Amino acid sequence: MKNVEALISDADGTLIDTVKLIRYGQYETAKRYLTKHGIPAGEIPEYDAYDVLLAQSVGGPARETLEKTVRLLYEQSPHHLDGMDFDELHNMLNPVQDDIAQEFVTAYEGLSEMLYALGRTGIKLAISTSGTPHHVVRNFGIALPELGMSTLYRDKSKTDEEKLGMFIDTVSDTYNLPGFTIVTANDTHKHKPYPDPFELGMQRLGVTPDRVVVLGDHKIDMHTAINAGVENRIGITHGFDDRETLEAGGATRVVDSLDEMIDLLAS
Repeated sequence: MKNVEALISDADGTLIDTVKLIRYGQYETAKRYLTKHGIPAGEIPEYDAYDVLLAQSVGGPARETLEKTVRLLYEQSPHHLDGMDFDELHNMLNPVQDDIAQEFVTAYEGLSEMLYALGRTGIKLAISTSGTPHHVVRNFGIALPELGMSTLYRDKSKTDEEKLGMFIDTVSDTYNLPGFTIVTANDTHKHKPYPDPFELGMQRLGVTPDRVVVLGDHKIDMHTAINAGVENRIGITHGFDDRETLEAGGATRVVDSLDEMIDLLAS
């Protein structure tokens, strides 16, 4: 990859494996809320049935995904949706996921090595995620134990923004990154596939689209890169979408692992 100054990467499904955390966490949250809302037990689906609908909804902020999935679930019985408070549903998510995160969050093989490679090659990094600062600190803190931040997300003495700032500083120093920023769901009014998150990442890093490569596991990442004017779009197959879906979504290259990304960075 010649003349590349920065990498913009998705987080979940790309750098860290949070698929089970997202799926089981959202299901358990929905199940608890639907029970509280008064839905009969026989009309609350088992995990496998809920997961099919979740797969159709995932890609945006967690609140949006939860609402879309529940609306799909009761599309044929809309009376169950009467009086539902989707903000309350979303507010139940973090405590559920926090309790299971240590079990379900892992780094994809090669993540630490890729971060060190970015530092060695002088390539800046922007992580663009549909998650919140809390999610970023929790998931990456667990996935990268060398940072010594695996329990920071439980620290009640600091705000989520303060913890995110600590995380950014620690990552920058640990991997000697020449530039590092994280764009969360809180930072833009419009989310993927709108270009706003990627454009903000480029603005913060001081780079232009022709000097950027995007990495993502979902076709929405490819659509976002196209909308942001980024021509170098790499899909990775260990997350949500397969090679064919990524290529159809606009990936100009597809890799199967972060180790392959390290080879590309070295070239």
